[in-house]
Amino acid sequence: MRVTLSLSAFAFLFSTSSTAQVADAGPDTTLCVNFYTMQGSPLPVGATGFWALVSGCGTIVNAGSPTTDLNSLCIGTNVFVWYVDDNGTITTDQVVITVYDPNMPVANAGMDQTIVGPQTSAQLAGSPAPIWPATCQWNWVSGNGVVVDPNDPNSMVTGLIVGDNILTWNCENGPCWSSPTVDTVVIQMMMITSLEEVDPTPPAFAWVPVQHRLQYLGTGRINGVLLLDAHGKAIPLGRNAGQGSWQIPMLKPGVYLVRAEVDGSIVQHRFVIAD
Repeated sequence: MRVTLSLSAFAFLFSTSSTAQVADAGPDTTLCVNFYTMQGSPLPVGATGFWALVSGCGTIVNAGSPTTDLNSLCIGTNVFVWYVDDNGTITTDQVVITVYDPNMPVANAGMDQTIVGPQTSAQLAGSPAPIWPATCQWNWVSGNGVVVDPNDPNSMVTGLIVGDNILTWNCENGPCWSSPTVDTVVIQMMMITSLEEVDPTPPAFAWVPVQHRLQYLGTGRINGVLLLDAHGKAIPLGRNAGQGSWQIPMLKPGVYLVRAEVDGSIVQHRFVIAD
């Protein structure tokens, strides 16, 4: 028996098979909280659907609802899939939910540093270490050098030049911050060929060990004093006792360098604290 279908019947069959609900898991999103309401495609009459976790973590409150709530999302990337079965036609779609850490501190580039050449490297001391998906990076403002790992807050920086080398630590934390946070650090490099070459005659400064005191011996006007250890790290001078005298009770044994501006000229002197 031959069955003949009209054009209208063909059109009906084609439309029935081609109008099945196609799964749509909704737009990818970024959050600063660990909960979310899904935006999956609605289910037509007779269709079923369910959510499943692909990677990351999260609690699906009602797996069969296209607009279920999620709880306990992890910081980082969480991937979910929406399965739809519309009368035997099965389609799927994924959504990526990226969660940033709301407790990540803002950028801090660390304390300014002073190094003494021929040393041309220093260790940076920024914070925080970025908590992925947040990112942080060192950027140059002025000076020159190479940051060994631009994304490491404690990276070494090499090839510094004499004068001020200025960098910023830039951190981006998605929707948790209204804009990236930035902080600046200055690494000053002083070029001294040899510590012995900077000792004036007679010396401009003296270390008084019994009193733990640095004493200026000259008569000129002091406009600024910098005290460095053998690694070029600046040492706080502590209380100024007057008459060019500074109490520094916590200095450890080692070699130190005093650099001062006296009457517009730079005066430098080395002294040693013995064990």
